[in-house]
Amino acid sequence: MFYQLKIAEENDGNKLTEFVEKAGVSSEGITSMLDYFVMMEDGENEVVACIGVEPVGEDGILRSLVISDKLKQAHVLTLFQSVQTLSQQKNMNNLYLVTNKKASVDFMLLMGFDVVELNDVPGHLSTSEHIKNSLLSPDTTVMVKNN
Repeated sequence: MFYQLKIAEENDGNKLTEFVEKAGVSSEGITSMLDYFVMMEDGENEVVACIGVEPVGEDGILRSLVISDKLKQAHVLTLFQSVQTLSQQKNMNNLYLVTNKKASVDFMLLMGFDVVELNDVPGHLSTSEHIKNSLLSPDTTVMVKNN
């Protein structure tokens, strides 16, 4: 199957929002920052994966990761490499992520992310609703990768 990566554009807003919501992930703010989202489409222009990077100060927070079960691990790696490249193009210093899944932590360690102790999370990240809400969960892990 053929897949294509691209930065989301204005006309992608509805289908990207629908894809994220169908997976049970919050779509809040997506349409206002489409150029911060990498999406993967199949040969029929259907979204099969996406990930965004929310700008917070000079850093970014990975969010709204949704991956179709059709994709192989190589596709997921390409998606992450693309969002990292996007964050570098947007001059972000660090990429942060928040997760409550151990499998995600293990995968992100392989991708070069490091675990951040919760009391060491930079204060400016608390301006993000995504971070504020995620830190309420007792199983939350915050990770960072320097760009």
